[in-house]
Amino acid sequence: MKGSARVFTAADFTIFEDPTLSGRLGKIQTQLDPKFVQFGQEVLTRWANQSDLPPQYFHMAKHLRRHKNPPVDTWLALSPNKRGYKMGPHIEVGFWDDRLFVWAAILGETKATAYRPNFEMLEEPILALSDTMVLSGDHTKKTGVPLTQANFDFLRHRYLTTKAGEFMVGRLIMQDDPLFTHPEQLWQSLHATVDALLPVYQQMQGAI
Repeated sequence: MKGSARVFTAADFTIFEDPTLSGRLGKIQTQLDPKFVQFGQEVLTRWANQSDLPPQYFHMAKHLRRHKNPPVDTWLALSPNKRGYKMGPHIEVGFWDDRLFVWAAILGETKATAYRPNFEMLEEPILALSDTMVLSGDHTKKTGVPLTQANFDFLRHRYLTTKAGEFMVGRLIMQDDPLFTHPEQLWQSLHATVDALLPVYQQMQGAI
């Protein structure tokens, strides 16, 4: 990050104020995507030294299926699959209109690949995370629920028993968080969040 101006700031949320598809996509591509690329490259450089983690690749949200309504969120995903990320565990970093998110995620698409998370192995590292982390069972919703045993059990059961079930653990940073007044600190905090999620992500990878 030394000497770089490419850090996330509160101004990035203004992208979502553009009501047009072309305008919002243009701002995403010119304002946010270069920052996602830089962040992803920094993470992958560190991960390259993780001997027990398979090679990883980053994927940008392209919004190719958008023909009318502008995207309500946008993101970077890191995964071991060069061709895509939704079919397996991955790390997502992205923006909604009022919050920034970091997830270690297992989406519904993984079920088509016969992937079955080992939740017994995941439970301990997930519950050991800071209480600043949250859980979610739906990547299309921007909210999360507190990281508690009861919520973990509920989302585990939902993932295993329903077609739509998903499982995500991570952090949400709201637009009014003081970190956005200190972009360099925010950048480092995001890296620290990814580092904290790495044991969970490694366990997710081991279940493939």
